[in-house]
Amino acid sequence: MPSIAALPDPSKPLPQVPGPRLAPFSPTAYADIEFVEELGNPEEHLDGHVWKVKINGAPTCYVLKMPVGRTLMRPLASPRLYIDYLDPFNCECRAYGRLQEENRQDLAVRAHGYLLLTPQQEAEVEQRSGGFYFPPVDEKATSLDSGTNPWGRWEEHRGVPVRAILQGLWRDLEDLHKLGILVRDVSIGNYMGGKLIDFSRSWAIPHPCFESIDPYWMCDERQADPLALDGAILDWAVEARWKQEHVDLIPRELRECASGEGRDDPYGTDPRYYDWRKWEEDLEAVDSFHEHELYGAPEPEGEESED
Repeated sequence: MPSIAALPDPSKPLPQVPGPRLAPFSPTAYADIEFVEELGNPEEHLDGHVWKVKINGAPTCYVLKMPVGRTLMRPLASPRLYIDYLDPFNCECRAYGRLQEENRQDLAVRAHGYLLLTPQQEAEVEQRSGGFYFPPVDEKATSLDSGTNPWGRWEEHRGVPVRAILQGLWRDLEDLHKLGILVRDVSIGNYMGGKLIDFSRSWAIPHPCFESIDPYWMCDERQADPLALDGAILDWAVEARWKQEHVDLIPRELRECASGEGRDDPYGTDPRYYDWRKWEEDLEAVDSFHEHELYGAPEPEGEESED
């Protein structure tokens, strides 16, 4: 039986290690791509380029994300395994693959699959990517009026209780944790229409960081998601010139988990409890991979290297 860690086939779901995967958008994973307009701010979004594109001459527009490239207590067996688990592209594939497995693509902006760029397409992106112009915002304008609108409160949402929007943001984040996904990069800029659009730093269990990171840092990582969401809401509240009674509508559970004082668990749902093995067809091969192929040989104890 071939090793799970064999060189991956790019036309198949990626990454090809145990756990969730994302299928290619096209049979070969390549396509004719028309780059229409760059989205986001390339000076701030350091994990990759984001473009509005058309694919294979069809009129439908898509958003194409092109990712660019904590210390583990146990080293992985090969450099490629670090890419499989920690490369921004593969982090996205694993998170979106989990959402597809569980039929919960409502928790993020929907992913249709991945594409691989030809060298010519990569060159075009690099040549056309540049600074992003942000128009000045009227000092008297609110986020609703200016278009700075990550949570999706457009004109038709005037009068909709802010509480419902904030509860939805926290509920979605908790549901992601229940599915074994730690986002690790929650910010205003990573939401569109109230849904997450960026999983380039995420960990989706099974992941070596969940089992090989120092326990102290694991607590820190778990607290980071609710703490960052709480901070993002407060940032938006300041920008939108909320009144104090609106700020007080931030979910109590979110505030408690952000401070490490959650009732059932200090930081909310623990992603490590998700049963990822239910999706694996060959558990024997998966167990063999984690036992014999994922980690490098342990360093001998009590021995010093000779000069």
